Amino acid sequence: MSNQEIVRQVVNALNVLYQGASLTEVAQANSWLELYQKSAEAWTASDTILGSAELGIEVRQFAAQTLRNKIINNFSDLDEPGALQLRDSVVTHLRNARSGPQPLITHLCLSLADLAVQLGAWKDPFGDMTGSFLSDPESVSCLLEFLAVLPEEFENDRILLPTEFFRQRAAELLTQRAGDLIRLLVQCLQQPDLKADAHTKVLVCFKSWLRSGEITLTMVQNTSLIELAFAALKAEDDSVFETAVDAICGILGETRIDRDDDPEDARLKSATVEQQLVPQLSAVAAQMRIDPLVAEGNEERIRGYCRVLTEAGEAWAQRIVLNIAAFETTVSALVDCMRLDSLEVIGMMFEFWAVLADNTMESTVPCDPARRALAAVYETLIDVITRHLRYPDSFDTSDAQGGMTAKERDDFREFRHNIGDVLKDCVRVVGQTKALAHPYNAMLAGINSTPQLPWQEIEAPLFALRAMGAEVSAQENVMMPKIMDMFSQFPAHPRLRYAATLVIGRYTEWTQEHPEYVQFQLNYIAEGFKVRDVAAASAQSLKYLCQDCSKYLATHWDSMLKFYNEVVASGTLDDGDVIEFSQALAHLVSAVPEPDTHLAIEAFCLPVGQELGVLLQRSELSSSEKQKTILLFERLGVFLRFLHIEDNEPAEILLSRIINESWSLVSTALQRYAADPLIAESVAKFVRVLVEYYPNILRPIVVQVIEAVVSSFKRTGQGTYLWLARRIINVHQSLGVDESASLQLVTTMVEQLSEAALALFRATPFSDIPETTEDYFNLIERAVETAPSYIIGMPSFPYIVQAAVAALEVNHYHAQMSVIYFWTQILSPTKRHIRLMRENRSALQVTPASPAGRAPPASPASPLRQRRRSVRPDTYPVEHVVELCSKHGFDLTVKLMHGLMRNFDHEAVSAAADTLASLAAVISDGPAVAKAQYDSPPLATMCEWEQAMLSQIPEANFPAADKQAFMSELAEYIQARQWPKIKALVSDTAAVFRRRNATKN
Repeated sequence: MSNQEIVRQVVNALNVLYQGASLTEVAQANSWLELYQKSAEAWTASDTILGSAELGIEVRQFAAQTLRNKIINNFSDLDEPGALQLRDSVVTHLRNARSGPQPLITHLCLSLADLAVQLGAWKDPFGDMTGSFLSDPESVSCLLEFLAVLPEEFENDRILLPTEFFRQRAAELLTQRAGDLIRLLVQCLQQPDLKADAHTKVLVCFKSWLRSGEITLTMVQNTSLIELAFAALKAEDDSVFETAVDAICGILGETRIDRDDDPEDARLKSATVEQQLVPQLSAVAAQMRIDPLVAEGNEERIRGYCRVLTEAGEAWAQRIVLNIAAFETTVSALVDCMRLDSLEVIGMMFEFWAVLADNTMESTVPCDPARRALAAVYETLIDVITRHLRYPDSFDTSDAQGGMTAKERDDFREFRHNIGDVLKDCVRVVGQTKALAHPYNAMLAGINSTPQLPWQEIEAPLFALRAMGAEVSAQENVMMPKIMDMFSQFPAHPRLRYAATLVIGRYTEWTQEHPEYVQFQLNYIAEGFKVRDVAAASAQSLKYLCQDCSKYLATHWDSMLKFYNEVVASGTLDDGDVIEFSQALAHLVSAVPEPDTHLAIEAFCLPVGQELGVLLQRSELSSSEKQKTILLFERLGVFLRFLHIEDNEPAEILLSRIINESWSLVSTALQRYAADPLIAESVAKFVRVLVEYYPNILRPIVVQVIEAVVSSFKRTGQGTYLWLARRIINVHQSLGVDESASLQLVTTMVEQLSEAALALFRATPFSDIPETTEDYFNLIERAVETAPSYIIGMPSFPYIVQAAVAALEVNHYHAQMSVIYFWTQILSPTKRHIRLMRENRSALQVTPASPAGRAPPASPASPLRQRRRSVRPDTYPVEHVVELCSKHGFDLTVKLMHGLMRNFDHEAVSAAADTLASLAAVISDGPAVAKAQYDSPPLATMCEWEQAMLSQIPEANFPAADKQAFMSELAEYIQARQWPKIKALVSDTAAVFRRRNATKN
């Protein structure tokens, strides 16, 4: 088909696409155009269309887009003369399009930039483009557009280049030309006959090169570019304003003092800051205060001003602390930014206040004038933040009545917690007593106000008080007693009680040092359980109060337990709150002295156990009964988890009986409801507590525990039991009478679970059971790490390896990662042991005798040499792993390469490439090392496998030249034993393949 015929078909297809034909015709036209864009003919046809001024602008823009995509995706189609010819043609098209439209100019400039990045034969793009376009005022905008997009295309992740070529090209086109660019931009500003938008184009170009990091402050400090950027902040046009903000932030970023700056560079930066930029920032602050768009709440305009001032603050934080007077206007402007009502925007400033506080505390002492001046700033900030913490008046109004939406409520809550971190910085700089005085005074004013203020006026300082807690000492004795004495005076409102209750929970460490407040706080918390909206806060605060002040509450354990039972029975608590209350009781009971300790434990545990026993004896459980069963197991589990008993024989005997009886309940639950996923999960979590916190008590029945876990998994296939088995492995050493017995327990359990899992995998596709796949390979990975010789030596292990190869097809991220991590756990230690065995052999070479016939004096062995000598070939089953890799390595290679190129999640690519590199190391050196042939060169097995795998991929998907380049580099890295480079090679090749075949299947 001739080029003209192809052009005609492109035009016709675009006409169908744009002129509203039937949906079927539009879909057909779109499919044809997609195929056309991938064809070799698209090069010539696109060039022809761009040179045909009579064709419509939509057609020429489509051609420009197609040409750019070809340059990015199929640059290897062009030989050097063809690429240079294409460059000349695109330059001509750009010159002809200089009058617009702008999208066409942009796409042509992007095409030229992508050519410049990849085409090494184009020696001087900067000079060539300047020579072609600078002399014509009508064309300067095209030149500036090209120069603006050039550094951006070096960051285009669709363009993948060899690292060395990329670095060289970036140095030639950007680094070595940065000074020339500055001179060019200044020259453009001085030309009176340029288009009206030229100054904006200059600013855009300047911003782009600043962002690339190629322009330094020294290059621009005495030019008109800084003035241009700040002047553009006054523009009414939003795009010009945003460009100015980006450019100014780039300039300010260059003023940071780096550790590697020499003294002269640091001096020049500081001079520029103080002489040029601080006055400019003062003008920006004044402009912000009177800008009508800011007063109207224009979000983008507010964000722009705050970005500029925040960038300055973060860059100058150290300077501010050392010379606060010189930066007073900048700091004042930053405080004004914090006063703005755009909560989303002021969030960008939180990091600055943290950095400034860090510098203040590191560089000053309390008596320094700078510390006092900055403390005044942070005191002002406390009041500003407290105002922002105030809930809107509409908070209690429903969305339907004009109140806040659910999302707005969630966003505001998140904002409060984030800005609370700034209050911690305030306390550090101001000092705890002065800082606490601010919320105290605000609450006092709210209490004494007549008429009574809305609840929000007291709740906001209460929240501020809670946020400050992390920085308040337990020994603070000035403000905290006044604050705690105030609680009884708060107006009766559930939101105030909720906030006040959480404050009590935050300051329980302070209460521990001030026990006179324990009883009041306990009563205050208890009253909150009567109000549904406050119950969750009460449960949380009671947990902390019992944790930190249990010694003062222990004598009241019986009344606390009675109250607990009443509250739980009342149904006012959610399940999570019941668990928090149970944890509180565990802390309390831990402090109960003998002879009452065992009575307290029994009083909590036995009723729970009895209730569980009744439920589990029923032939069938309703939905509510199942939920109750789950909650009872969780209550008992969290109590035992946080109960700490030492040197108390009666209590320990009781606990032993309770745990044995609990195991009886577990056995019943597993016999009847092992297949119920929710009950299974709650039982597994409970058994985990027994295994991890009571191994000595559990040791006599650990075989029963393992048998129950294995049996439950065999019957149900629930991954929960594999998860529990992994937790058992984590603590296996404390479950056996000795190390050998512990390892035998692990091996037996893993062997039996593997038998059931392998049967399940044979019957069910991995993608249908991703959670079980994930749990199983997590278990095996941990087992291999714990006992490699035992696990790898199991008779079933070769079948596990086969399953691990097949499981790489699973289309689920977490399952993929668990399988890949299993392979990592097999291959990485084997690779390491092979290397150490080779090094160990070299280290143990016999040293020749000295000329005098005596052995040379022994020198102290280095730590590395000592480590090498300690490595023995039989400490890790290297031979077994090498044998398995020799047998299954090709299939593993194919699966890994297929996953890397096709279906692995992008987050899994790095780990998978590392696994492939480890396999290359094992299969290249392992067979020889296993035969004690330590000096043998690496085998070419991996190259053979890769060659066979690549031969299965059509050249349309993976060109022969690329295959050859890949194989050449692979062979080179294997012979040099450069395994990390194999990982990089595989990752890069897979990325190129995915990009090239993104729409091919």
